Amino acid sequence: MLRCEIMGLRGLSRIFAAGLLFAMSGCSAVYPELSTPVRQVPTGFRFDPPPPPDLLYLAFAKASIPARTRDGRDWDSVGGSLPDVVGKLLVDKVEVVVTPVQGNTLQPTWPNQKRGNYRISPKAQVTVELWDSNPINDRPICMERVRDLHESASGEGRLEVSCDSGAFVVLEVEPAHGTIGVGMSYELRTDAVFITKVWRESPAARAKLQRGDQIVSLMGEPVKTMDEKRVRSLINANASTGLKLGVRRKDGATRDVELRDGPIYATLDE
Repeated sequence: MLRCEIMGLRGLSRIFAAGLLFAMSGCSAVYPELSTPVRQVPTGFRFDPPPPPDLLYLAFAKASIPARTRDGRDWDSVGGSLPDVVGKLLVDKVEVVVTPVQGNTLQPTWPNQKRGNYRISPKAQVTVELWDSNPINDRPICMERVRDLHESASGEGRLEVSCDSGAFVVLEVEPAHGTIGVGMSYELRTDAVFITKVWRESPAARAKLQRGDQIVSLMGEPVKTMDEKRVRSLINANASTGLKLGVRRKDGATRDVELRDGPIYATLDE
């Protein structure tokens, strides 16, 4: 009997020690984060509001490179005579778009590149570059300043850039592409719901919602009385017709907000 009690006390001490170590480690509870639904644009949908003028959809459509350098040499000396091409778009000398390497080609199209929206000021200095990627030193193929990027977005949607080397690059340039939704993520805590992310160009952002806002009611019902399924159901079912939220800011101020599905112009890094 005494031995069992001693073992029990030892077991409790181990549990207490483990709990103390957990607390001292600074670990906090992990809550599930959920995103509001996002859907693609149906035929005939009218974007209101339209995308802001400094937000562009950009991608490298293709390039064409001469068979040899201007002084008659092969482009590449490793793995073939043709270049292994990387396309870059620099904004104010910062690399904003970088394609994957497409190997051993004079006509790259970069089918595996990431296409998306980028925020570029009309006053920014924009440069297009092509590089021959090599294990030791990359070699430049083209480095040209682009002066009419935003004008191209409102025109045919393509911009051709000619290079001194004889190469040329074609960019896809269009107004920002959009999806439809309310544009936020939220976290389900014990008896509470907190907004964890708001897409900058979304109905949630236009309603002035912010990360850290607490949702205290949904469609007039207190959140503290709801389980996870009820919260998700109310948000997902009412976004298209009008989602009514009671919101408490970090400073304690409360207000009512009504969200409705609308254009989301997410940048690629969002």
